[in-house]
Amino acid sequence: MTAISKFKDSLKEGDIFVLLGGLLVLVGFTPTFFLKPVFGAGKPLTLLVLIHGVTTTAWIGIFLYQYFAASRGLLARHKEVGVTGAVLFGLFIALSYVTALGRAAAGGGAQAGISPLISLAYPFWVISETLIFGATAFILVRRSNWHRHLQLAGFFTLLAPATARALRFVFESGPGITFGSLLISLALYIGATRLKDTRTGKVSNLALAIVGIQVFVALLVFFSLKGSYLWLHFSSAITGYPLPE
Repeated sequence: MTAISKFKDSLKEGDIFVLLGGLLVLVGFTPTFFLKPVFGAGKPLTLLVLIHGVTTTAWIGIFLYQYFAASRGLLARHKEVGVTGAVLFGLFIALSYVTALGRAAAGGGAQAGISPLISLAYPFWVISETLIFGATAFILVRRSNWHRHLQLAGFFTLLAPATARALRFVFESGPGITFGSLLISLALYIGATRLKDTRTGKVSNLALAIVGIQVFVALLVFFSLKGSYLWLHFSSAITGYPLPE
């Protein structure tokens, strides 16, 4: 039996979708982070962006370790890095907000006037959704099935920005990237969980609620990117960037 055959035989339900998620991180961020000196893409990395990238990568590594340990019944290994994972997750979320809000406050990511407030919508709602799933997963750590669903939901939501960057190899810009990345995150979650409770094999009400939240967040992104009144005032308030005249 070849090494590839052994690897295929070792895969469990959902593993392939988690591996696809890891691949999207590599494809999306290799040009602008992992191998930036080689590709020279984008602006030079600031210290904040570098720390943010390292922290995010470390959390993803911890998550993948925990996922594959738990899926193979190695719960002791899963738990031994739980505190480290929670700390890294908290740092990742905090640094994500600081990076996104700071960029918008400085008028970055767009041309002038109202654009920075609109460009903030996508990262803000993605970060917030990831925070909700991750924090709830930590709170419900003793409810293994809920913990699993919420952790996977948080992981795949986190992948949306990486997926958006990967989609730029196909689309130049526009809604195909923004909403395509959110749709892929949702599809990966559904594929990894089959929306089922692992104990009963039946459709999980929690999984359906998670899908509903993801669709709702996609709608929030849509209305925010359209420059809705509420979003513009909210984003102006949290960034200090002025509203248009």
